[in-house]
Amino acid sequence: MSKTDTINKISSALQLVSFSLEKEIYAIDVMKVCGVERMMSITSIPGMPEFIDGVINLRNVRNLKSNSIVPVVDLRKRFSLPAREPDKQTRIILVELDSNLVIGIMVDSVEEVFQIDQNMLDAVPRFGRRAVDNRYIRGVTQKGDKLIIIMDIEKVFTEEETQNMMRLM
Repeated sequence: MSKTDTINKISSALQLVSFSLEKEIYAIDVMKVCGVERMMSITSIPGMPEFIDGVINLRNVRNLKSNSIVPVVDLRKRFSLPAREPDKQTRIILVELDSNLVIGIMVDSVEEVFQIDQNMLDAVPRFGRRAVDNRYIRGVTQKGDKLIIIMDIEKVFTEEETQNMMRLM
């Protein structure tokens, strides 16, 4: 294999972190992830959107490039999934958005870090005449017997929502 082939192979690979939400497996680009934390005390702030549980203080977390006060988004609420009490598997994935805002996304559990070739990414299927609301989905892939939904974490929030979260910090 030539050096060019190796570079092309590396550039076509996606490294992802997978997590579960309501029995489904999702994944995001590992380059967006600053860390994974166990569930901790979240401080509520009045007037926040319903999907933001509050903020956490992460003064001692390495790799955190911005402020240590981080808004925590409950992805179950964001995606209108049934509520669930956090348990020992619940995690907060620290994600840095393109705006340099670091947020925590609360998920049921973190599964694994894995790599796929971008060619393994399939488009989100249409159902009947209506397309699924897939603005935040990059695609889907199969890993073993599991279908994994690859998210574009940047598109989970509107620009206005991102700006509002930045004002909290």
